[in-house]
Amino acid sequence: MQMTHAGAVTFRLADRRLLFLVVSSSTGAHWVLPRGHIEAGETAQSAALRELREEAGVVGEIVAPLSPQRFEKSGEKVVAQYYLVHAVAETQAMESRRAQWVDVEAARQLLSFEEARRALGEGAEWLAQQESAPIDIDRSVI
Repeated sequence: MQMTHAGAVTFRLADRRLLFLVVSSSTGAHWVLPRGHIEAGETAQSAALRELREEAGVVGEIVAPLSPQRFEKSGEKVVAQYYLVHAVAETQAMESRRAQWVDVEAARQLLSFEEARRALGEGAEWLAQQESAPIDIDRSVI
């Protein structure tokens, strides 16, 4: 099945604590990971980074691809390719969404949908298994 959406499991370090980004949905009713449609002529990677910038005002670098997530949204079959993304800068978001940086357990509790919780869990597990991570991570916080 062809990828229809791309999203980001985004992390950063703050005071040696590993934090993950969650954003409010477009309606404000849910907490989600930044994600959206892959536009014509766009790669899944560029779509994930674009959605991250638009929804949260975060500029990131892809660290690793995560497993595709399949689900239905408003009767549409969705195949979302998520990426583990290291936040490197912030800019002005294009959308009016709330954003929170929280630890992995708080993110699991906040996220409204199982597909997002699965992607978050896979990203956190990937980080925990890295002996030589792309950033200095205190593994006791994962």
